[in-house]
Amino acid sequence: MDNGSLNPEATINLRNIAKALELKTDLPIRPVGLMHSHKVDSQKLGGARAETMDFLFQSDEPMDWEDVVMIPLFFGPSLAITDWLPKKLQAWQAKDSSRSFRILECLHRPGDDRIARALVERISETIVAKNFKKPLVALVDHGTPLRSVNQIREEIGQQVKILLSDRVKAFSTCSMERRDGPEYDFNNPLLESVLNDWSVRDAEDIVVAQLFLSPGRHAGKGGDLEEICSPFSKSVARTELLGQHPYILDILVQRLKDWEKGKP
Repeated sequence: MDNGSLNPEATINLRNIAKALELKTDLPIRPVGLMHSHKVDSQKLGGARAETMDFLFQSDEPMDWEDVVMIPLFFGPSLAITDWLPKKLQAWQAKDSSRSFRILECLHRPGDDRIARALVERISETIVAKNFKKPLVALVDHGTPLRSVNQIREEIGQQVKILLSDRVKAFSTCSMERRDGPEYDFNNPLLESVLNDWSVRDAEDIVVAQLFLSPGRHAGKGGDLEEICSPFSKSVARTELLGQHPYILDILVQRLKDWEKGKP
């Protein structure tokens, strides 16, 4: 499951990941968005309508299910994972006490640097493709109201910085956007501010490393990140997204194997 998106490419990405997981685990994997995806024109999805949690669990099919295992395609436990989703599953479970569900761990795990290594590979690919010499690198995520989720980005960012070492001129973590109020200052700096600051310093080569999994309205074509970067397009290149990177698939496979072994 991912968060869901009105961008058909996000659903296609989720379906491709599900197929790859099936091949690696021999388990049936069903791609489901939490919200929004069911509104996408099915003709843009090969004729097969996207599923979302609400529409799926309002149908008759889950009435015959006994166990549900949810695999989050999320870097960290956002409120969608810790609050919204459990409530939906608890409502389904309440109709039959014999039912059970399990929400597996998100992609990030303290000390595991596979997400960072995936990012460094994407950054290196961009440096080679653009013939950059020693660029400045900004690692950007969406931004969050939860400090705990922000800390995940910061840990990944520290790992990326160490792995890049002296191959880059400067490095910064940043957010695409943030809520108003001093209680959300931990999201600073914003990507736009970082790019403005570096452009004032006449930075020629900048890589925006996208801590995003799928091409939704933020990281997709014509999305928010493209709009933010467009005034600096001569000097800025964005990395490819992470959803189908082998390291991400490896993490998802591990989550399933841990579940099969009865591990937390």
